[in-house]
This record gives sequence, C-alpha cells and structure tokens, in this order.
Amino acid sequence: MTHDVTKTKSAGLFILLTILIALTSGCSKDTPEVETVDLTQVPDLFEQPLQPNPLALATEDVVITVAGEDITHGDVMQATQMRMMQLSRQVPPQQLSQLYPRVYKEMSEMLVANILLTQAAEKSSLVVSDETLAEEVANIEANIPEGKTLQDMLAENEINMEEWKTNLKKQLLIGKLVEEKTAAIEDATVVEAAEFYEENIASFKVPESVSASHILMSFTPEDTDETKAKKKSDLAELREEILAGGSFEELAAEHSACPSSQQGGSLGTFGRGQMVPEFEEAAFGMPVGDISELVETQFGYHLIKVTDRQAEGVQSLTEVKDQLQVYLTSQKKQEALIAYIEELKEKADVVLHRPDFDAAAGE
Repeated sequence: MTHDVTKTKSAGLFILLTILIALTSGCSKDTPEVETVDLTQVPDLFEQPLQPNPLALATEDVVITVAGEDITHGDVMQATQMRMMQLSRQVPPQQLSQLYPRVYKEMSEMLVANILLTQAAEKSSLVVSDETLAEEVANIEANIPEGKTLQDMLAENEINMEEWKTNLKKQLLIGKLVEEKTAAIEDATVVEAAEFYEENIASFKVPESVSASHILMSFTPEDTDETKAKKKSDLAELREEILAGGSFEELAAEHSACPSSQQGGSLGTFGRGQMVPEFEEAAFGMPVGDISELVETQFGYHLIKVTDRQAEGVQSLTEVKDQLQVYLTSQKKQEALIAYIEELKEKADVVLHRPDFDAAAGE
C-alpha cells in the first residue's frame, strides 16, 4: 500500500510543477531573460542525483501535515529536483547549487498550496469533462520532444498512465479554481506599463549580441595529431564548398558534431561572456553574413556564420509595452492567488512536524 501511495504522489509531482508554475509565470520581480545557448557545455549537474545530508531528515519523514494529508521530506526533495532541473537551463551552473535551499522551501510551500487548492477545488461545483482532459493530454503529447512518447516519459518516472491522468484531471480542476478566483482581476493598463518601464529602465538595457551558427568538428580523447589534422582539413573543405555556394545550414546538419546541427547549426542569440573566448572573439569580430576562418577551441574546430548583430542599447517602451502588460497582469493575478491561498491556510490545520524544518532546506 505504501508503494501505491508513493507512486500516486510521484504522478502528482510529475505534473504539479508544470501546472502551478504556469499559473504563477511572469510573477517574478525581475523581468524574464531570454534563454541562450552556452557553448562551454558544462556537464549535466543531474547526472548524479542531489544527495540529502545523511544526518538529517530521512526520505519518509513527514515534514508537514496539511488538512490531514502528509508531505514527506522525499516529496519535497522530488519536487525540488524537478524544479532544479528546469532552472539548470536558465541559471549558470556555478550559481545553481546556491539556489537549492531556497528552492526546497519554495517547493514545500507549493506542495502545501497544491493540497489546499485541490481540496478547495474538489469541494466546489467546478468540473473537468472527459473531453477537456482528452484535449489536454493531446496537447501534452503534441509537445513531447521528437523520438519520445508520453508513455516513454511516464515509464521513465515509473508512473502509471491512468494514475497520471487522474492527477492531471485534479490539476486541471485547480486551474479552473484559480481562473475563477482571479477572473475579476483587471488587465494592466498602458499607463501602468509605462510607470513600471520608467521605474525599471535598467532592466531594459540590451547588451551587444550576435546570432550565429557553426559547424563543429569535435575533439575526442582518442584524437591524435593526425586525426585532428584530418578534421581540420575536412572542415576547410566544407568552408570552400560553402564559399562556392553550398548551404551552410545543410552542411551543418550533415557534418556538425554539435546538437545545434538539428537546427542547421544555429546557436541562437548570445552576448559576450557566454561562449569560450576563442569562439566569442571570432563571432563578435565578424561582419553579418560572413563565414569565418577555422576557429580552434577546447571542443574542436569551428566554422562560424554570423546571421545578425544587435548593438548595445535600451529597448523602447513601444517594443516592450505588450509584454509588460501581460507581465503586470500576471503579477496582479499572482497576488490575488497568494491572498486566496493564505485564506485557505488560515482555515486549515497546517502542522510543521520538525523544529529543524528550515535546516532541512539547507541540506
């Protein structure tokens, strides 16, 4: 029976972050930053799972009871791990570990909120039809990375499909409840957007950046001077082919050893300090449309094509007005949602079981 309960919680956690983070997206005090590709390719911090302090809480220890439902240290750890993996795509690796204590506390609060919102939604007259559930499942399936299926992803997490659907239906019900509780919130006005813009003008500074693609002949530990020379020669031949009219994108897709080959070699847009020095110097020193000479870095030999360049400057209010209105409206709804959750907390019996709960967040 314990095993079944654990799997049920796993299924809920699998979709909890997606639903609740979506409901509260855009609500940070800082304006969101555009994701970029970091060519330094730091090893995945999650190849080995985060380990708790062995002298502190055990996985099965109950840390909070919310209206009769227990949240264990393991539940919080699992949610924290999922959130940290999401953040790993946005936060530099050297800063990521410093966020762990804060994320642990945020996830414990999110799990409490999820229980309170679930119970409130189930007591309401709101319903999620089978048709709505089927549509949502179809939407999720349509956004799964190529080469994988929903069944594959659930199997990797040892989650039963029907169990997952049951939990998804609960989260959709929570979504309906949140929509109902925030429906009266008025959209942010142009005036409010302008005031925010003026008060936070520094946030809208745009650093110098370039958009570039590359073809990589990568080094391996087994490479000898001879094999490296062969790779250099092969890339030089590709350069001549491109200069003669060949498609950079097609050749990148066929020959590049970088995952960006799937996008025709595109690395997206990046600023200074995000690429290794040799690559950065070449990319920022090239005219748009040119093909570089061969560039050697610790990763191998690169052929670079700069497709766009953005000078340093400040985004105008016209450029960001619509985004700011969405952002500020989301903030208003977030504040209303937090107030509603606080009301639910005041009415519910929420018990912290360990006096060292804060210490658990820092393990």
